[in-house]
Amino acid sequence: MATPETPNPAPTPNRPAPNRPAPNRTDRRRAKTRQALIDAARTLIADGRAATVSIADITATADVGFGTFYNHFDDKKSLFDAAIDQILEALGDHLDTIATRAIDPAEVFATSFRHAGRLAISHRQTAEIIDSYGFVLMGSPTGLGPRARRDLADAVAAGRLRIENIDLATAITCGHLLALVHAWLADPVSVTDADVDASLETLLRSFGMAAVTARRLAHRDLLSID
Repeated sequence: MATPETPNPAPTPNRPAPNRPAPNRTDRRRAKTRQALIDAARTLIADGRAATVSIADITATADVGFGTFYNHFDDKKSLFDAAIDQILEALGDHLDTIATRAIDPAEVFATSFRHAGRLAISHRQTAEIIDSYGFVLMGSPTGLGPRARRDLADAVAAGRLRIENIDLATAITCGHLLALVHAWLADPVSVTDADVDASLETLLRSFGMAAVTARRLAHRDLLSID
């Protein structure tokens, strides 16, 4: 006579999820190779070679074997997309710390712009990438564009700014940042932190903030980011 199967025990409530195994040597090596390819793509984008570079050039720049490329990416586009996403998210995450520390939504927008401008005119690779891709970058669903739109909308909702078209205001904000970057790349000594702050003051006034308030907010002590 067949013995009935023992039913599976009921799951124990609040049982902790099993720990994921730590990355082994193969996983670490694979991650290192993938990042080397992304770093190479960032360099090639900044050099203005993204449109014409070959996969052999990419792997040579990354100092990895040609055959390893397709273990990580389907084509050049997927690699360059990954490189751009990584840059945008790094910048965005860097600026997001402000939103958790400032009470005034207008200060969040102002401080984010001032930090973004300072980062862009002090890191040449980032500046070259922003300059090369322009509004394509700012229209990305990740990175600086969505965060600027969010901060502007919050400032409008709080009555700190008067904006009829948030999308247009976001594009104008991006235009100011792109202008600063483009001018700095042409002549690094021609653009300073003071120019970033002056650009912000112009933006705030164009978004309905009183001139005295805009000047104070654009030139006050800058909230630091770790």
